[in-house]
Amino acid sequence: MIPENCSFVFKGNRCPLPPEFIIEINDETKQNKFMIGLACSDHRIVLEQRFLQMQQNNAIPRGKITLSNVKVIHTDCVKGNVEDEEEVKLKRLDGSTAL
Repeated sequence: MIPENCSFVFKGNRCPLPPEFIIEINDETKQNKFMIGLACSDHRIVLEQRFLQMQQNNAIPRGKITLSNVKVIHTDCVKGNVEDEEEVKLKRLDGSTAL
């Protein structure tokens, strides 16, 4: 799971837009890749510049900063509650009437 909002914050106000890009650092010395933030299209360039400045100040590790598109995956989450049991029963009834 990723946060529902862009990582951009200005004067204590967080951007309400959903993220469109995952911002990662490719640390070639340790051959690690890790996420450092999320960006909407409005704040993509600002956040990239901010992270570059943080690298120059040694606040975050050096390495190539990459942006990749967020890929949305939808699943039917089964929690095992009463609603799930009813849905399974209804699907079974629907399947048995088709026979």
